[in-house]
Amino acid sequence: MTTSALDIITGAAKLLGVVFKSETLSADEANDGLVALNDMLDTWSNDNLITYAYTLESFNLTGVATYTIGSGGVFNTSRPIDIATAVVRYASIDYPLQVISQEQYQLEIPIKSISYPIPQYLTYDNGYPLGTISIYAVPTAGSTLRMLSNKPLTNISALTTTIDLPPGWKRALKNNLAIELAPEYGAEIPQSVIANAKTSLGAIKRSTSINNPMPFMPSGVTRYSIYGGTE
Repeated sequence: MTTSALDIITGAAKLLGVVFKSETLSADEANDGLVALNDMLDTWSNDNLITYAYTLESFNLTGVATYTIGSGGVFNTSRPIDIATAVVRYASIDYPLQVISQEQYQLEIPIKSISYPIPQYLTYDNGYPLGTISIYAVPTAGSTLRMLSNKPLTNISALTTTIDLPPGWKRALKNNLAIELAPEYGAEIPQSVIANAKTSLGAIKRSTSINNPMPFMPSGVTRYSIYGGTE
């Protein structure tokens, strides 16, 4: 569905009774709404059940263990929120990497400088403004990292910016933005808006979880060693 930021903001204000059908927001009110909308999108970006699509990217590896990622980094792209899965392509064959935690990488790999054409593990520190990807063993120069990651939801630059939204997103944005804006307008939030905000956002999360299933973790597992498996 195609819409604009101003349409979403005006819709949220109408849900609160701040403006009526024939009225428009003042310039200040509309710009304040845009700030609130982008703040909400920034927060939603941290929930991988809201980001509705993984981004597939490929990066050339140069024979070192660590690479910065983000605008201006070695991997010059938008900084990911998290990395879902990754492979290293070597000699035209893709070899899966296990995405491990920083704790596992830092504490369970005693010698991080070992080189091998086909690495096994990848970790991402989610640093800001640049994140850091570390790979073990150190991959051979000339191989390629291919990964799927969750990227931040893009901020909306202007009130007139055209937005192409998946099904259900416009309703979720309007109702949840109304809740965000209510204190600023001094408006009481209708119970119907609260209910619609919850159900519409829940529908988005359910849709995303079907397409991006969570990995299974055996019950009772408290620790995983990259050398010995579960403990």
